[in-house]
Amino acid sequence: MRRFRLTSTRRKRFLEALSETGNVTAAVQIGGTSPTRVYELRKADSSFAAAWEEAEEIAADGLESEARRRAVEGVQEPLVSAGKLVRDDDGRPLAIRRYSDNLLPALLRARRPPRRERSVRFQLPALRSAADAAGAMAAITAGVAAGAMTPSEATELAKLIEAYVKALEADEFDQRLRAIEGRNRATRPKGLADRHRHT
Repeated sequence: MRRFRLTSTRRKRFLEALSETGNVTAAVQIGGTSPTRVYELRKADSSFAAAWEEAEEIAADGLESEARRRAVEGVQEPLVSAGKLVRDDDGRPLAIRRYSDNLLPALLRARRPPRRERSVRFQLPALRSAADAAGAMAAITAGVAAGAMTPSEATELAKLIEAYVKALEADEFDQRLRAIEGRNRATRPKGLADRHRHT
């Protein structure tokens, strides 16, 4: 157990650096210890592991605050044209405020992850042919009106019905085509049918 020991001073420096940087490698260097020792201590000491986790949370909060500042308040950057600083009439460099358009969606996704789709229990009329689709669509419309499903859920369900109807229509078309071919073979003169079979 002796190899797990870290002085309280080094442990404190490491945790403070971790909370500021969020980087274990940098915190180890600042704390004057090694990655192996801190990782082994985290496994052996639950209180140190808890302090480690808290330090990472503090670092994450700091990163989020900075990202929010850049996304909402923006960052002042010098105005450059043709590789040179643009200056005002008094010779002072002009600056513009730039915003990070990509950070806001990232922050929203982190704070408000996309909602998991809920399952919808809804009784649809039997779909035995393409003609049944109209009744199914009417039932979906009634379900939205009654609050059994949202309009977006109804749209997704309508897509499933449309795909199913297309499959039914394709199957019906194939059956009609086979029936026509069968009738043509039955009505074809025998000699012509034999020649067609041997070609």
